[in-house]
Amino acid sequence: MHFLPLFLLPLLLFSQEKVTRTQALMGTFIHITLPKKDNRQISQSFNLIREIEHSLSSYDKEALVYKLNHSHKVPYDLYLAQALRDSKQYYADTQSYFDITIGSISKKLYRFGEDNSTVPSKRALQQAKMNIHAIDINSTTISSDENITIDLGGMGKGYAVDRVVSFLGDQNISQGIVALSGDIRCLDTCTFELQSPYSEQTFARLVSKIPQLSISTSGTYRRYIQTQEHHHLINPKTASQGREFVSVSLFAHSNNAKIDAYATAVSVMPREKALDFLYQHKEIGFVLIDKDGKIIYGNLEKFVSLKWLTYNEKATNPNIPKKIKTNSVIESSLIHPDTTNPKEMNK
Repeated sequence: MHFLPLFLLPLLLFSQEKVTRTQALMGTFIHITLPKKDNRQISQSFNLIREIEHSLSSYDKEALVYKLNHSHKVPYDLYLAQALRDSKQYYADTQSYFDITIGSISKKLYRFGEDNSTVPSKRALQQAKMNIHAIDINSTTISSDENITIDLGGMGKGYAVDRVVSFLGDQNISQGIVALSGDIRCLDTCTFELQSPYSEQTFARLVSKIPQLSISTSGTYRRYIQTQEHHHLINPKTASQGREFVSVSLFAHSNNAKIDAYATAVSVMPREKALDFLYQHKEIGFVLIDKDGKIIYGNLEKFVSLKWLTYNEKATNPNIPKKIKTNSVIESSLIHPDTTNPKEMNK
């Protein structure tokens, strides 16, 4: 039994002897667990992720997105072109709540992940230019308008998971786990626990019911500037941080890039819109923790079985109504005294 140091904690239970290896790539720790006989494919998977990072990173000066953000034109690249096309589709799917040109705020103004990060003025935020349609892809080049900055952080790790799993499938590998931070794929089946956003304690154990379970998590409490109020999940429609949810976990079959983007979008949506969106997408299971520490969950039946662990209160599971309303979704308490202590939340 192994625990990954994530707020989504898989418990790896396999019949074959497995090996888990970890490397720091794409700004996070990557854990790949495969049968011991497939150790060579773990090395190849890390190499593939390095290639994807070279295409999608907005931090590395040699990476294509970094160059695109500065010169606004780069040679055609398969990984970058696919990620951009997928992002345009997710933009449409989420009614523009997922927008990779949020980089004009997250990268250009806040500069998340950089040593010179800062909190911009309200005027600067309101004047930031975003336009996903200002990105052009043709057979030889990828270009963007000069006032556009791209940030693929909202789907890049999920995209990398999908590419690695596709590679492993070509190698006839059907057991294991690929985990890039909170973006995880269980190749066959797995058991995992959800960790409270307010402490190191886990509050639910889930067992996958299907192979190729995709898992994606998004939260407001681990990445911020100065105070948690200035976290990295920003609503592109208002240029302000999402306030309704502190943690979003989504589950689907075999599509990490999609639910990575959807988790980003749900994190910044108004509450009613987020719940309506998730209820309409029956192909996605969800566990949310709202700003008041309430657990909200649904659409889980075909993806996972769920057991609540000892916490302040145990959740109940009434039937989901045909039309979700804010006051009728499934909820339970998840209040913890560390909610206002950034140092504790940032451990």
